[in-house]
Amino acid sequence: MSDIKPNVFPNNQPQKPNLTEAEKLAAYEVEKSQVVFTIYLSQNFEDTPDSHLTAVELMRARTEAQLNMKNQVGVVKQPELAEKNIKSVYQQPNKDVNSEQIKAKDEQLKKNIELTVNYYKLSEEVMFRNKEYYQKENMQQPIQSLPSQTPTMVTQQPIDPFILELSQPNYNAPFDVISLPSKGKLYRNKKSTVRLAYMTTSDENILTSPNLVKDGSFLEILINRKMLEGDLRYRDLLPGDRNAIMLWLRATAYGEIYPVTIFDENDVPFETEINLNELKTIELTHEPDNEGLFYFNMPLSGAHIRFKLLTCGDIDEIENILEKEKESQIPINNSNTYKLEKMIVEVNGDRNRTMIRDFVNYMRIADSKAFNSFVSTIDAGVDLNIEVGTPGGGSVKTFLPLNLRFFWPDFGV
Repeated sequence: MSDIKPNVFPNNQPQKPNLTEAEKLAAYEVEKSQVVFTIYLSQNFEDTPDSHLTAVELMRARTEAQLNMKNQVGVVKQPELAEKNIKSVYQQPNKDVNSEQIKAKDEQLKKNIELTVNYYKLSEEVMFRNKEYYQKENMQQPIQSLPSQTPTMVTQQPIDPFILELSQPNYNAPFDVISLPSKGKLYRNKKSTVRLAYMTTSDENILTSPNLVKDGSFLEILINRKMLEGDLRYRDLLPGDRNAIMLWLRATAYGEIYPVTIFDENDVPFETEINLNELKTIELTHEPDNEGLFYFNMPLSGAHIRFKLLTCGDIDEIENILEKEKESQIPINNSNTYKLEKMIVEVNGDRNRTMIRDFVNYMRIADSKAFNSFVSTIDAGVDLNIEVGTPGGGSVKTFLPLNLRFFWPDFGV
């Protein structure tokens, strides 16, 4: 089959036989250019609408620019002259000036999801414990046929998305840096300081929301909003560090003078004021290992254990379990057992949770008392023990009361 292209638009130039491929291509390009200009120059536009004329003129101009560009540099580089508007692969995206804030917020949302998963895991552990106990007491009846009145320790409730959003910190807010009493030695990030944003009028809206105040969630929401640390949240804090943060927020929002009611040596109440900035800080009294854990040897059993201190999240979870048991009219107070289960991480090198639960349930009382006594010596926070002068000229030692005037100084005024 002949590879000679038909001359659709004949001209006066005779065909040259036996041309090379390069010569054929060059001749074809010259011929195409002549044809294009012939069409534009010889076309009769008398009966053509104005809009069509405009389109034809634009096409002619673009074709002319394309040919000129190709003849000059060998290729059409301008995107506006290309047949398709193709986005350059070399185009650089705009830099997001808030990338750090967005990253921090995403990390916090991830942390909230992890906390939710841990909460559900605790629920499953409690349910298993309850069924196991019931089966031991009623060996004739299998677990599958538990009666309907068997109490459910913790119900899995979804996290309120409004509360979750309300708890997110504003990383663009002005802040200050304060030292933690624990020096961060028990936290994963090991940071000895935290950035705290100042309280604003929008935070006061939380303090005046009856539902949040009633269920006690206002404090967790408030601290999560003000603590500008993506990898540290309210539930991770030790109670002592939480108290230090709470005192700082109160002092910077309403002032360091805190009015309280104290009872004198004759149990007669009187009004006085406490300067929150004068309270002493208690730094961590024992040194943990690199995992933030402590060692203790049981005096009777000789077991070697490693344990952690309870966080605000741990305490809240235990209190929720105890509240559910109280509602279910369970006659036993399991608070000490639940605290030991939460605190003990390892027994004789073994970290199996089922083994630790059994170890706690069969722990001797003397070992339990010795362990709790040792834990009480480990402290970090703010010393809330105060000595106040009385109107009669004497003085009383008491514990700083955290009443309604702490975050609501105008209450009762």
